Amino acid sequence: MRDLNACMKQSFSAIGLLSLCWWLGVGSIASAAESGLMVEKDGQFQFVEAIDPATRLLLERSLKQGLITQEEYNNVIKESERRAYLMQPSFRGWYDRGFNFSMNDNAFLLKIRGFVQTRFTQRFRNDAWRNPGEAKNFPELLGVFGDYRANRSDSNASQFNLRRVRLMFMGHVFNPDLKYFVQLAGETSENSQSPGSVQVLDAAVTSGHVPWFNMMLGQYKVFFNRAQINNSTSMQFAERALVMDAFTANGLNRRDIGLTIMNDEELYPVNYYIGVFNGLGPGFNRFGAFESEQPTEGCAGGQTSGTPPGCPATQRNLNANIRSDVSQLMYAARLMWNIMGRPGYGEGDMAYSETPQFAVGGGYAYNPAINTATNNGFIGIDLANLNVRRQLATYGNGRQLGWGLLDYSTYAFDGVFKYRGFSLQGEWYWKNVNRHEKTAPYLGTPGANGPGTGGYAPSLLGNATGWYVQSGYFVVPRKLQVAARYAWWDPDTNASGDLIKQVDAAITYYISGTYDHQIALQFSNIFTGSGGYALGRSAPLPSSPVALTSSGNVPLDAVNKNLIENAIRIQYSIFF
Repeated sequence: MRDLNACMKQSFSAIGLLSLCWWLGVGSIASAAESGLMVEKDGQFQFVEAIDPATRLLLERSLKQGLITQEEYNNVIKESERRAYLMQPSFRGWYDRGFNFSMNDNAFLLKIRGFVQTRFTQRFRNDAWRNPGEAKNFPELLGVFGDYRANRSDSNASQFNLRRVRLMFMGHVFNPDLKYFVQLAGETSENSQSPGSVQVLDAAVTSGHVPWFNMMLGQYKVFFNRAQINNSTSMQFAERALVMDAFTANGLNRRDIGLTIMNDEELYPVNYYIGVFNGLGPGFNRFGAFESEQPTEGCAGGQTSGTPPGCPATQRNLNANIRSDVSQLMYAARLMWNIMGRPGYGEGDMAYSETPQFAVGGGYAYNPAINTATNNGFIGIDLANLNVRRQLATYGNGRQLGWGLLDYSTYAFDGVFKYRGFSLQGEWYWKNVNRHEKTAPYLGTPGANGPGTGGYAPSLLGNATGWYVQSGYFVVPRKLQVAARYAWWDPDTNASGDLIKQVDAAITYYISGTYDHQIALQFSNIFTGSGGYALGRSAPLPSSPVALTSSGNVPLDAVNKNLIENAIRIQYSIFF
């Protein structure tokens, strides 16, 4: 009787245990011994078994004691794991330097980040700014025809502005080797005369399936030079030097639309980038680029008077052949060698490198048939390529305006060194400007009662060159950095007295010990030589009383004085 009671107790215990295990079941993995899930907690991943460890121990002891069969054990584990798999959420979300959303099978990841940069600027300018102003390198282009206006100001100027406001979406789709990046911007530059509007800065997809043959397609920063590739969130200064903006790959903007082939930067010591682009900046293609037609071969069009000798007096034509340069594309290439370590593109040694980090690189870009407009008899009047001309002026290449079709061949060479909080980097640029029309443009002034006097531009447009060097040191590692920079720029090698020299000093406090949260103070001194010639904006105009009347023909640089600006910028940035 005692043996029968013991046997019944063991049977009921086994049945109860199996029922309990059936109710507790989670997951669906083929191997019972290795079943479980990878769980993220506080930014770290750890393996968690699909079934409670205590329950698994009881099952294993029951199997060992013969209370259940191996088949029964496997079925309980299998059903337990299946239940866990069906009940778990299909996605997860967490915050880690951005808001992250991911599918459990890792087929999709979305990271959302925001960047806000507010700035206060105090300027002190000499009296030359009130008279000639800056019209040669950074003119404003207004109205339908893009009339020139000089950038002038009083000696003291104060202002607040939202320098950068960005919203970023990044991650991967289908698998981690297919990445995407979209960036929206809604900001206002310091010299803008209109409020900022939201626009698409970046929209690109990158395939990393083949490490030595990655592909990026869309709109993004052209891989050309160090200053152009570096992100604005990791700069040592509140603003880039003027020379950095002037020598972008296309001459118009840091970004463009196209395709780049490259290798994985993290795997290879030597990195290559080969790209083909529209060559006209973000959101613009060659169908929007055209040149003004000439009604009579060899004669400028667009003005009813002041035409070159031997040409008809009436030469007004605002039509254009929009297919003349559709086939033209920009080609860009870059090669970088990480000689020691991987210094990356971020400025400053935030990582406080324990070993020296050293890299050198170089880039070349060829951008043909950029229409700077004005092959007509009256400078500044041309409907063609107003978007392109405004970008040229915004990035400091205003001296190239009005010279017709130009081909740009731009070279850049750079180097960077980082070690234990110290950083040093520099770049040298050269832009060869090839004009399709080799003669100087014709200048004409309309007279009050008929054609005015005319002539040709006094000198031909030259090339452009420049360089900069900057250095920084973390006085307090990852917290407090001091930096200094010197930049030199010659916008026209055929002209004299037109050099632009810039000296910057900055001190930055990184609140969180990263680039994500910082306060920066920068002092800048900029010397702009007023020499050289710019079409439609500088003397000499044809010698005639007409040129000095109230008709608006007085040159914008009538007083030959160099421009000097001292500026203090206080900037707060948060990248979340």
